[in-house]
Amino acid sequence: MKSYKYSCLIVPFGFMLFFVLAKCSTKENKVNFYISPDGNDSWSGRSDAPNKEGTDGPFRTLAKARDAVRSEIPGSKEDVTVMIRGGKYVLDETVVFGPEDSGNEKCRIIYRNYPGERPVFTSGRTISGWEKLEEAVNDVQEHAKDKIFVAELPADFKHFYSLFEDTIPLPRARSKGAVLPYRPDVWQYEDKSSFVFEKGTLRNRGNIEDIDIVIRPYYAWVMNILPLKSIDEKNNIAHTSVKGTYPLRKFRWGRGTVNMWIENALNELDKPGEWVYHSSTRKLYLWPKDGKPGDKIVAPQLIEFFRIEGETDYEGKTDKATRHIVFEGLNFTCADYFRRTNDWIGKGIQHDWEYFDAPTAMVRMRGAENCEFRNCSFLQSSSSAIRLDLHCQNNNISGNVIKNIGGTGILLAGYGPGTKDVNKDNRITNNHISDVGQVYWHSPAIFLWQSGGNLVANNLIYNTPYTGIVVSGRIVWDKAGIKECSKTVRWHEVGTTTGDSTWKERERFLHGRNNIIEKNELHHVMEVLGDGNGIYISGAGRGNIVRQNYIHDCPSNHFAEGIRCDDDQHETTIESNIIVRLGGMATGICSKGRNDIINNIVAMPLTTPARGLFALEGTPVDGSLIKHNIVFVDNSGSPLYYLRRTSGTGGDPELIDCKVDKNIYYCTTDENWGMAHLKEQQQYGIELKSKVADPLFVDPWNDDFRLNEDSPGLKLGFQQINRKAIGLNRSNKN
Repeated sequence: MKSYKYSCLIVPFGFMLFFVLAKCSTKENKVNFYISPDGNDSWSGRSDAPNKEGTDGPFRTLAKARDAVRSEIPGSKEDVTVMIRGGKYVLDETVVFGPEDSGNEKCRIIYRNYPGERPVFTSGRTISGWEKLEEAVNDVQEHAKDKIFVAELPADFKHFYSLFEDTIPLPRARSKGAVLPYRPDVWQYEDKSSFVFEKGTLRNRGNIEDIDIVIRPYYAWVMNILPLKSIDEKNNIAHTSVKGTYPLRKFRWGRGTVNMWIENALNELDKPGEWVYHSSTRKLYLWPKDGKPGDKIVAPQLIEFFRIEGETDYEGKTDKATRHIVFEGLNFTCADYFRRTNDWIGKGIQHDWEYFDAPTAMVRMRGAENCEFRNCSFLQSSSSAIRLDLHCQNNNISGNVIKNIGGTGILLAGYGPGTKDVNKDNRITNNHISDVGQVYWHSPAIFLWQSGGNLVANNLIYNTPYTGIVVSGRIVWDKAGIKECSKTVRWHEVGTTTGDSTWKERERFLHGRNNIIEKNELHHVMEVLGDGNGIYISGAGRGNIVRQNYIHDCPSNHFAEGIRCDDDQHETTIESNIIVRLGGMATGICSKGRNDIINNIVAMPLTTPARGLFALEGTPVDGSLIKHNIVFVDNSGSPLYYLRRTSGTGGDPELIDCKVDKNIYYCTTDENWGMAHLKEQQQYGIELKSKVADPLFVDPWNDDFRLNEDSPGLKLGFQQINRKAIGLNRSNKN
């Protein structure tokens, strides 16, 4: 039997520290190879340090160790292990692991940290040759001229969109935010690549090809970064070279909301820490935070650090996966972010929150089985952290720390709608994820798209600009390949199926079925964007279960629902969740279809919801179970149910079409709150055993939602929710 010992990895970011426990097997498997920053790829790699003569010792690079491992695999009956010494490993190209690097059930290939040491993989390339800006540059503001330094970069420097000081991201120079006006007379307004602006907001500049607009295009749930193409100062119209997700117009919600500014313009470089890069001259301009640029200013040269890649038969039925590779106790930082071009139109994954089969993350599996990333950290990067693309099965992403990154924490993205269903049965457990979406605000912490049968459990998620967990298969069935996700559809497999087909017909081509989302703790999500949720499911397929999650303390005014089944989502079970202290519209649970809402607690204090504590917003809802739920509020102005179709076709949903009973409704400030609802519904034959009564929680004011033994909820069949089982499981043995 294996036993384990633990080494403590101290993972710094900013002024805080994270401690990552990296488990190392004490079953005395031999270490086959070592890697060290002090190593040499001409050595044997068989020892953990250079010998006295300096003639042999560890390898220097992971790529060399990967190649050496290939000779160890044939005939091996035990794990092949590569131990990686602490220190910095600067990557200038992606390390790719293919089928020839696979292990098997008896012989896993393990890359792990040396006990007690912290190996860090980075793509940050140091910038040197700084000089004080002496040349006359018209665009530089007067007060900034004697503060700016400039470096001319070598020709082999790759283009970058992020800059770091050591591992701390530095902001690009940014203009003051603007509110886009409404000009319906301008035809370009609707083409997604043109917008009008207030006079004086924008002007032509010498490096316009390097200037981006950052914009919230009309809807609350997305933001875009788009390169400028031209500016017409006479008519106050600008054009972008890449189309936005939606029309580049005044923001739909929130009068006067700032929804556009520009970045990387030299005349906006007016604060310490800011920078601008001119690609035509290869000059980098920086206002150093400490007066002078140090030797730790680095530019990322990669997005992808590691790629575990099988052999993909994209149009066919069968792929060959890379298998049984384990990465443990490794650390990743300083990656750049992925920039969409017009080639990616129609390949966005629901509202362009991510992109289909795209190199957006530091670690990417693209055709992998039985592989693992555990007890690793992904910190201070502009990219996403981990992707599992196309054929990915039985992989384990566990015990990782993901913090301060530009995109999504963990993405599972299978093939598009069709009959090829091969992204499934993965485990995403016990990960500590926060402060994602630092570049692309719409990025979820965990995102499952066209991926099924997965377990997402015991993760801790907080400080996200948008939704915490997304399960989606949402498609616009557009054969022209222009609308959202439409280029992902496998038209040769779906035949005549379209968006007008029945849900049953469409659902057989959706692969986001039978996921279990359980025991996750989420708080302080939805801090920037709007119309988002703690946990969100839409167009994913049947059989998903959302249970025993704890969603709490989300005070943002932008919050929509704790848990939401959105458009085209049916046969989902939402069970035994605790939802407490939400801001915004404060709906606890929303369903737009035939879904079951069972044994949940929606609790105080919530802001007065604009709609209801429960919302039914689409049809059909017939047959939905709404039972054994407890609502506990301190505001008698809180409406219980919101019943109105908000999208699609058909009439408004009605509770009489559902099976509603044995619920508890209670307001601490009004004992009669809820009675009018019960009397109205009981005349229709529902809510006959439901009650308006104190549920008798042990200590709800301190989040102890256990029920006392004489609780009316228990008498009606409510099942206790074990909150101690929710969130990070420190004793988890991976």
